[in-house]
Amino acid sequence: MKLRTLLSLCAVGSLSFLTACASTQPAQDTSVFDPIEPVNRFVHNANGAVDFMVLYPAAMWYRDIAPQPVKTAVGSFVRNLNEPLNSLNALLQGDPDQAAASFQRFIVNSTIGLLGFNDVATDFGIPYRREDFGQTLGHYGIGGGPYIVLPLLGPSNLRDTTGLAVDYMTNPLTWGARNSESLEALYWTGVGATALHTRYSTLDQLNELQKSSIDYYAALRSLYRQQRNAAIRNGTPSPVAEVEDESASYDFDDAVDGSANQ
Repeated sequence: MKLRTLLSLCAVGSLSFLTACASTQPAQDTSVFDPIEPVNRFVHNANGAVDFMVLYPAAMWYRDIAPQPVKTAVGSFVRNLNEPLNSLNALLQGDPDQAAASFQRFIVNSTIGLLGFNDVATDFGIPYRREDFGQTLGHYGIGGGPYIVLPLLGPSNLRDTTGLAVDYMTNPLTWGARNSESLEALYWTGVGATALHTRYSTLDQLNELQKSSIDYYAALRSLYRQQRNAAIRNGTPSPVAEVEDESASYDFDDAVDGSANQ
């Protein structure tokens, strides 16, 4: 079975389950539902081993060796690759103004900004806002569902895993990479640059989290939930109080703010 077909079946099945939980208000998960915690902890530990051997050393090298202009350019390039999906998901959320802004950013940065390595759009007064299909589902009140730790990708839940599958299938680069060697090279360059820059951007937050938390797995799980709630709100105040994991001793708000400012 082709990967695209498998992802389609998973997305349809997951959407059917999640739609039953939908409401008219944006979803805000206030507690953790982790029914497969032993499996998740195993995958979490395996991901940690890969991170220790590959991603963490690469991110440290990138932080210490790469000049700041290079890091800024890579971050801009990574954000630009997301703009088509940002535009589509903003439109699905009923926000045509943001959809137009994301599309404008993509056109301006891909041309004047030289494939997005220069964030000219921000200089023109068009700020960046990340949107994905997991946020779109949350916008329509679909809760996160069971917590899931994905191999290599890390913390997620049923809603956001469905969102990843849909974003993969609707990403123009996914389709273009099958028919063009140059687009395939751009796609895999984007995957590598995203992984490296994301790990670099979270170095300080995750190091502090790991040192200060009693249970790193539980702390990361709680941090993920709060970050996703904040992303779904798009910066608006939370209507409900968050319920923290008792095993986590960490200032999650500082972590969210620090990650957003990378």
